[in-house]
Amino acid sequence: MDIFRLLVVKPSSLGDIIHGLQAVAALRNRRPDVEITWVVRDSFADAVRRSALAEKIIPYGRERGLGGLWSCCRAIGRGGPYDAVWDLQGLLRSALMAKAARAARTIGRSDSREGAKFFYGEVVPPPANPHAAEILSQFLPTLGVSPSIVRPLHFSVPEPLPISAAARPYVAIAPESRGPGKEWPHFGELTAHLCSRFPDWQFVWLGLKRGTYPLAEKFSNFCDMRGQTSLPQLFGMLTHSSAVIANDSACLHIGAALGKPVLGIFLRTDPLRYGPYPLNDPNHFVARNPLPLFPELEKFLGRLCSR
Repeated sequence: MDIFRLLVVKPSSLGDIIHGLQAVAALRNRRPDVEITWVVRDSFADAVRRSALAEKIIPYGRERGLGGLWSCCRAIGRGGPYDAVWDLQGLLRSALMAKAARAARTIGRSDSREGAKFFYGEVVPPPANPHAAEILSQFLPTLGVSPSIVRPLHFSVPEPLPISAAARPYVAIAPESRGPGKEWPHFGELTAHLCSRFPDWQFVWLGLKRGTYPLAEKFSNFCDMRGQTSLPQLFGMLTHSSAVIANDSACLHIGAALGKPVLGIFLRTDPLRYGPYPLNDPNHFVARNPLPLFPELEKFLGRLCSR
């Protein structure tokens, strides 16, 4: 069988990488002849590596500025030739990476920015539904596969878990997001309510450790693991959780991709574009700028506790 070499350019963000992995998993199911090389920010490379969906990874050191971009483009050129390139990012720097591959086909996003479209030979059509996952699934027909995603994704994760939560069911809660405009301020009240109402469950916070939420800290079934997990350990915690509650964040999209019941809390961003995908999953709930105790939460908890 002849090998078709595809370069996927999707350096960031982590939530969008998860959507890209779901599209690539659909490609894998239909095209076993495809060999995938993935360009990804070095800080997110473990997500692609542990998905086992790419044979090769080219890290991009964004923190090095133009030097990191130049080194990445050189590595792409040395790794060729490629039969096709998917630029799933749609920015100038990702288009330059795609161009460095010198592939027979360079395929980009219809909603690309910063002049990236001038570097493409083909542009995928916009989807009927504006969700980020569906935008990326539009790349699949360029290689003869119907637009779709695969769920759940599977990641190889480290064992044992970094806390003893594996001994009883736990809900992963991600109170942070990329940008304070996405962060709901009531996770302390929410977690305290959950700890009180469900004493046999554990509630574990995951993230980067920004700020304190004293209302939750007095409960023995609360554990703050923010800032104490590597990226592989974060995937492990989400993999073994019973459910995920999060802002519009990478943790929300990872939980949805893993097939977990998820509750997404949205402030400024549109859940039609960034909500837990697929939006019609009966275990996916969305609340828009809710009060600390709200009807969507009660519906979500009822479904969770009946599992």
